[in-house]
Amino acid sequence: MARKIKFTKEDILNKSVDFIKKFGYSKLTVRELSKYVGCSTGPIFKNYTNFDEYKDDLKTYLRKDYTSFINQYIDKEDYLFTISFAYALYAKKEPNVFSSLFMTDLAGSRTVNEVINTDRNRETIMSMVSKYNISLEKAERIYREVRFYTHGIATQLCVKSIILTEDEIKYLIMNNIKMNLGVN
Repeated sequence: MARKIKFTKEDILNKSVDFIKKFGYSKLTVRELSKYVGCSTGPIFKNYTNFDEYKDDLKTYLRKDYTSFINQYIDKEDYLFTISFAYALYAKKEPNVFSSLFMTDLAGSRTVNEVINTDRNRETIMSMVSKYNISLEKAERIYREVRFYTHGIATQLCVKSIILTEDEIKYLIMNNIKMNLGVN
């Protein structure tokens, strides 16, 4: 009798990230994933009681991929610019994962206040207060404006409705930061 190959949650999640990078989140079903992994649907259902539990773990794994990428670009001396640039660049380089994390039901919904108050965003805002010598309220306003402007660029890069070089992305974001700071 042939030995059965066991698939751990980690195996399934790693393959899921690969699947999404190649085919996108919209193509992800248990059946398609099991074909891609090279197993029946059994190991997936053995590791997860339902698809929502799987999606929660998947989101965590996709966020790890995103965070790993972002961390390569962050310079806390210029946090707002570097994190904004990395966000847009990730959309360009990993459109299927970016779309999954920020443009599908997997992303969920948050208020602007919830976005501004995540740990990393608070850290970015606090660094802006000292870097630009501005009030917390002004830093929050500028962060919000730059964040959603950058998301627009990222979304267009993700769906390939705009073609920008890395230098063009940097220019657009830096120009937006300067405009919001009132610097020419």
